[in-house]
Amino acid sequence: MGPDGEMQHFSDDSANITPAETTVKVTMAELLSLFSEARSLVIRGDEIVRGILAPHRDPDDPEVQRVLTDWGGTHFLHHTSYGTQVTLVRRHLPPKPERWWLHVLLAALTLFTTTVAGAYILGRAPLVLRWVDLGPLWLPFPVGLHPPSLPAGLLFSLPLMIILLGHELGHYLMARRRGMNVSPPYFVPAPNWINFIGTFGAFIRLRSVVINRSVLLDVGAGGPLVSFFLSIPVSLVGLVWSYPFSTLPPDPAAPYVVAFAGQRIWLGDSLLFHLLRAIAAPGDNALFLHPLAFAGWLGLFLTAMNLVPLAQLDGGHILYALFGRGQRVLGMVFLGALVVLGTWWWGWWFWVLVILLIGRGRIRHPSVFDPVPPVSPGRQLVGWTCIAIFILTFIPLPLQV
Repeated sequence: MGPDGEMQHFSDDSANITPAETTVKVTMAELLSLFSEARSLVIRGDEIVRGILAPHRDPDDPEVQRVLTDWGGTHFLHHTSYGTQVTLVRRHLPPKPERWWLHVLLAALTLFTTTVAGAYILGRAPLVLRWVDLGPLWLPFPVGLHPPSLPAGLLFSLPLMIILLGHELGHYLMARRRGMNVSPPYFVPAPNWINFIGTFGAFIRLRSVVINRSVLLDVGAGGPLVSFFLSIPVSLVGLVWSYPFSTLPPDPAAPYVVAFAGQRIWLGDSLLFHLLRAIAAPGDNALFLHPLAFAGWLGLFLTAMNLVPLAQLDGGHILYALFGRGQRVLGMVFLGALVVLGTWWWGWWFWVLVILLIGRGRIRHPSVFDPVPPVSPGRQLVGWTCIAIFILTFIPLPLQV
């Protein structure tokens, strides 16, 4: 493998084919004949060949293109002062069968818990609860169900589930397009007395190595872009169905209210949601949100939470793709800001703890396999668009009870 030289031009071409989907037609000897020097290794189940094209080989030569296509995976071309560097990736072993039953079960449980949440938000009582004495704590334990109360909760659960699914499919489909081995979405249900909306969200697992910053940006930006654009129409329709509320909010920064089992919960404002309210439900009074509007509010809020530029959140992926090691400095600054904001809403401290657990105590984003190739201007525009979305959807004071 040749050293990384001065970058003059970067392009990539993905065949979008994995060995499980086609018969590999090229032999390793035939492949290595293209290079003046090359190295092969296996990382996380991916076979990676990286080398410098022989001086007499041109990337556009039909024979070179045939061998790269018949490799049966993805390939990336990077022009340096040492020659054209080629990185090829494919699965080393066939992927293990997915446990689809688990993904379906978690999705069904999350649909149920979020539907229960929606019913409570609409003033219904879908669960029969018994309070259990656990020493210093009294915890509710469901002992029965009132089915007629559940259908109304779908006004909240279905749009929220669509937004969550859209977010994860944005990641999933982009990863698949890049030839990566990735899990289907895992939904995370939550008991309503622990998290009143009935879910902790959803996630996917990337099982393949991330080759370069362009791939990282594609996969990282796919989710937030989808959930952002899905949340806007949901919010607009829900705001039209919301109504003014005469009671003043405890803080001007929290002008929206929902009720859960009779308990009022005041919600903060973002630049975008404030604009949507001005379009769909103009007025100076506090606004009692329809469950559909609350689902849209949550969609935008969760988009912003994922775009926090730390560790391995979507925002960390995007910031690292744009700025490389500079992500660590910007991440430290934002971490300090979240700690300060936690004095007004303790949830930010909890979110910092979650981020540290995800990143195994690290704020910086881990390096990709080849961090040197630059990100194309088009992808940089996508990254900056995600930063703008974060600014528009971030809520400094999300909840007050």
